[in-house]
Amino acid sequence: MNRLLPRAAIAALSGLGMMLVCPPIGLRHLLWVIFVPALLVMRPGEHRNNALIGYAAGWTMLAANFFWLADTVVIFSSLPYIASVLVVVIFATFFALPYLLVFGSARWLREHIGVWWVVVVPGLQVAAEHLIPSLFPYYLGGTMYRDPYIWQVASLTGPTGLTFLALVSNCLIVEGMLRFRSGQSQPILAVAALLATIGAGFGFGAWRRTAVEAQLADAPTIRASILQQSEDMEFRLRESVWDTLSDWVLLTREVIADKPDLVVWPEGSVLFNPDDDRVYNALGGRSPKQFFGELVTRGGFDFLIGGGTIELHEGTTADGRQRFTAYNSCYGFRRDGAVVGRYDKMVPLPFGEYLPLADTFPILREIIQGPGNFRAGTEAVTFSASSGDGQVRYTYTTPICYEAILSGQMWRMRDADLLLNITNDAWFGDTAAPHLHGMLSAAQAVTLGRPMLRIAYTGVSFVVEPHGQILYETEPFAEVAEVVEVRLGAVQTGYRSGGFLFPWIAALVGFSGLIVGRRRSREAR
Repeated sequence: MNRLLPRAAIAALSGLGMMLVCPPIGLRHLLWVIFVPALLVMRPGEHRNNALIGYAAGWTMLAANFFWLADTVVIFSSLPYIASVLVVVIFATFFALPYLLVFGSARWLREHIGVWWVVVVPGLQVAAEHLIPSLFPYYLGGTMYRDPYIWQVASLTGPTGLTFLALVSNCLIVEGMLRFRSGQSQPILAVAALLATIGAGFGFGAWRRTAVEAQLADAPTIRASILQQSEDMEFRLRESVWDTLSDWVLLTREVIADKPDLVVWPEGSVLFNPDDDRVYNALGGRSPKQFFGELVTRGGFDFLIGGGTIELHEGTTADGRQRFTAYNSCYGFRRDGAVVGRYDKMVPLPFGEYLPLADTFPILREIIQGPGNFRAGTEAVTFSASSGDGQVRYTYTTPICYEAILSGQMWRMRDADLLLNITNDAWFGDTAAPHLHGMLSAAQAVTLGRPMLRIAYTGVSFVVEPHGQILYETEPFAEVAEVVEVRLGAVQTGYRSGGFLFPWIAALVGFSGLIVGRRRSREAR
């Protein structure tokens, strides 16, 4: 055990190092070497210890990069901070389990399949990222999102292609170091193949970036608003619904003079049904539907607004309240004031927008107070809009919050001209989470070949073009009211044409390596 602990501590440093790789620090190129220490301290024959060492690397990586969950849980629920930290511990403890196999099998694989372990371990990592259910999908390759050239590989394979390449790099460095230590010849062909692949990736990236830029130069454009507030969620929860509405209206009036074609309010900007016909004194004797209709007709813009939906039902609950169903929604208004559609979030956030198993075990709601009781929508809605002069007609889909990091959900929304992601990242506080959330959502523009407009309640907001260039990026908790140009270029990608199968192929490589290694292990015995 004494010999195990120092090695586990070294592996844990590899996991902690991912904090340097991920935003907001963003030393992304460390990804190509960051796991070398963890892989190097594993020893042949010590399979159980190697699994624990691999688990240590995975556990610290997840605990460090998702520690923001503690702050979020405090805001979302009634749990004290110490209990929220325990939530992070439980989260890392469970979701790090794949690293028992991914990293822990490295030396065992090397013993039984030789140098091929340098592609089998990356295949297992891709399998862990893609196949194992995760509360927050997390792709190591996504950290390359600010590299203008190698990031284009994601247009072929998705971010997992870069995960695979980066892990091959780590494993091959370790292979070379182990051979040098034992006096063996270096794996020249394997190194040459990796360098050739990475070089081809950069070459492809340079070509694709130039080609997409040429296509975007002739693309139609619209003028869209980026509106963002500076107040945290604790302030908003103390403020009245009408004061919050007033703040968004004031920001909108700041940009009307710039004649936007599209104005967007983020997720949760209003806490009532925007198409409600009931009259309110706070709205000057108008209904929300009338109020927003007048706002858009006077401003001459199409409008997307993030708001809750409450559908009332007959009957009452056990405590005498009227039955209802709640949705996290957004509503589209045409510039003539008509409501053109509503999208209900199809993947509510567990422990935030609903409490898992609470319908089966109602006592959970008494123990954990704070999470909502939202129901999932059933249809990916596509909205239609146009520029103010009517020359540009386009469609957009509206992934809400973390739907924009779910590849399956985004595939349902892939064919619109614009991906419009609205989110309320104020719930995450002043942590790394808004940056991580933005990083993971930015990948969708490159993989699906469509521009993305991301409007976050308090940041990070931006425009991502189909070749990955990030424009007009905002800082968290900075008030913003500006109008920006969005180029509506639809670009075909290898990912759309079949590259989405890459994670399955990589996973097949990983599991095939395990099977071959197992067979050879039995033969050796």
